[in-house]
Amino acid sequence: MIRSLHKIIKLTFKSQKIRNCVSAKPTFSPMYTNYTTAPKVLKISNKREELNPPSLIGIWALSVLTWLGLTSEDENKESELIMTLKRAVLCTKREQYNKAEQLLHVALRLAQQQENDQGILYCYDLMANLAFEQQDLDKAEKLFVNVLQILLNKGTKQDDLKVIHISLKLARICQLRAELDKADLGYQWCLEQIVKQKDDTLDCQLLYGVIQDWYAQFLLDKGEANKALTHLKEAYQTCEKTLEANNEKSMLLLNDLGITSFRAGDVTGAIAYLNQGILVGNKVDDQTHIGVLHANLGLVLLHHGALKEAQKYCKEAWNLGRKNENRETIEQANYCFDQIKLNLGNEEK
Repeated sequence: MIRSLHKIIKLTFKSQKIRNCVSAKPTFSPMYTNYTTAPKVLKISNKREELNPPSLIGIWALSVLTWLGLTSEDENKESELIMTLKRAVLCTKREQYNKAEQLLHVALRLAQQQENDQGILYCYDLMANLAFEQQDLDKAEKLFVNVLQILLNKGTKQDDLKVIHISLKLARICQLRAELDKADLGYQWCLEQIVKQKDDTLDCQLLYGVIQDWYAQFLLDKGEANKALTHLKEAYQTCEKTLEANNEKSMLLLNDLGITSFRAGDVTGAIAYLNQGILVGNKVDDQTHIGVLHANLGLVLLHHGALKEAQKYCKEAWNLGRKNENRETIEQANYCFDQIKLNLGNEEK
């Protein structure tokens, strides 16, 4: 399940015209990034996670057991270890971090007793991800580097998916620390490694999509909306090829494509992507976040001068927020209403 942390992109509102904010100088923070241009702002909620973007395990459906070499045979042979690892993963998803860490230490002891090198490696990897989830970047980096060194010392090639996967996380850590040059090099290295094998297996395709998605968010944070759009399109196309139709990941990527198109000055494209995202969202099982897309579309339409349409989508967003008990959707809808009132006030003047 995706947590409801929203990245806010702020844009200047003036006379219903869109001001191209790509030139606005971004201010980077280790934990989040905002774009601010003027006191009166229109914010578009981007349904992304602040610290940890969609993980390789979960949305992109990579196997928990096989990512670091654990097989079904291992599952039968070391059932206690596997069950402990699964419980730790479940606790992490539920944000029960202390319990997850305790279980991982239990799992590590079991793996060491069984002399299960793959199990030990996977425990360290999960510990690194847990530290990452808790925003302990120093601890996460040390653990990821440790896992990477173990893999390379065992003769794992640099273009192995496990190496690329961990390198991607390290690039993300650099981004969160505002070490932008190092982050950029890291993302580009991951892309260079995966593009040569992107069509080899399903896991290659999935990892290719994740890297494109994460790099697009990095570029958008830097204000490079047009470049970000190129990589987001690749991520979306990969999602369409590898995941079943009408999934939540497609909905979120369409939302991102809409916002990024808007940032790039393509309002027509933004409206089209957000409308498509709503159509997909209407068919997904989890309707929790679809109201965010309605509110985003309402705000874009408001900038486009379509006041009545904007009111319709903002109202629908508010209704969906109440129905799904989603606080972020309600807040975004209320913000949309405030901007509509502000717009009406400007027209009266």
